[in-house]
Amino acid sequence: MSSETDEACVGMLTDSPPAEENVLWVTFTRSPDACIQDWLAHANGRPANLRFISVGETVRSVATSAPMQETSTDAVVDTLSNPGDLTGLGIKISEVLQQWHGNGNRTVACFHSLTALLQYSDVQTVYKFLHVLTGRFTTADVTAHFHLDPEAHDSQTINTLKTLFDAVAEFDGNEWNVKTR
Repeated sequence: MSSETDEACVGMLTDSPPAEENVLWVTFTRSPDACIQDWLAHANGRPANLRFISVGETVRSVATSAPMQETSTDAVVDTLSNPGDLTGLGIKISEVLQQWHGNGNRTVACFHSLTALLQYSDVQTVYKFLHVLTGRFTTADVTAHFHLDPEAHDSQTINTLKTLFDAVAEFDGNEWNVKTR
């Protein structure tokens, strides 16, 4: 991720004062430690609740073999070793949302990244998974954003996935362009 993307990502996660937020970070390609460093560099305060679901390769960056770990910033890290296990991922996300339901905080989520997810599942499977996931997020009043490297995918894949989202933000090297539907 570029520094512009890091800043925009944390900016979308800190729309409200962090102390009033539940932050869910689903990451395939980045370690929870790297995400925390981005948070500390760009956010103004700690979130009320911080939870990571570390999928696949990023599991190796977590210094434990336990399925859940408390980090030095009191974030909980759940691990999912099989990046193609979309059912397991959906269950973990649903469990987190259920735990936070009704706690009075605003819930925000970052999914990093769809590009990595598409390495393990085909576009149709990912589309179906995201359709269900975005529905869950809507029902739970979660504001979420999803990362995708447009240079890693053909236009058909990008256009298919775009239909699932209310807005698409693209960085052209100088500024962010946001298109809403």
